[in-house]
Amino acid sequence: MAIDQASNGGSPARDFKVIAPASPFATARRGTRRTIDPASYQRYDGLVQTVTSIDASNVARIFKQIRPRLNDAYRGLGHPEGNVDPAILKAIDILLDTPVVKDPVEVVESGAAGWEFADPDLEELTPSQKQLLRMGPAHVDALKVWLRALQAALQ
Repeated sequence: MAIDQASNGGSPARDFKVIAPASPFATARRGTRRTIDPASYQRYDGLVQTVTSIDASNVARIFKQIRPRLNDAYRGLGHPEGNVDPAILKAIDILLDTPVVKDPVEVVESGAAGWEFADPDLEELTPSQKQLLRMGPAHVDALKVWLRALQAALQ
C-alpha cells in the first residue's frame, strides 16, 4: 500500500506505475557538471495538475468515508492497531519536509540508481522526498500547497 511506503519515507512509485512519466529522466550538461534538465520536470505536468486540481477537502471527506476499509488493509500489512490515520499524516509530514531547491540540481551517475544527487544532504533524503525533488521546484511548491490543504482537512 502506497500509504505504508510513504509513511516510512519510501517511494510509493511501484504502486503507481500506471501514471509514471512516459519519457525518461533527463540531465543537462553545465560545464563539467550534470544537472537535472528542467525539461525533465515537464514529465510531471499532467500528474501535478491533476492532483492539485482535486479539492483537498473532498479527498479528506472520501478518505473518512473509506477509512474502515483502509484500516482493514493497513491491518493486513502487519499493523495490528489498524489505524491508518497516523501513517497518512506522517507521509504528508515527510513530503512537506522536502526542501525546495531552486538552483539547478546537480546529479552524478551511479551504478544502481542511474543518477544520484551530488549534494550529500539531498542524497540523504528519503526516497519519497527525492522523488518529489525530481519533479522540479514549481511542482514541489504546488504539491506542498495542496498537501497542506489536505493535512488541514484531515485534522
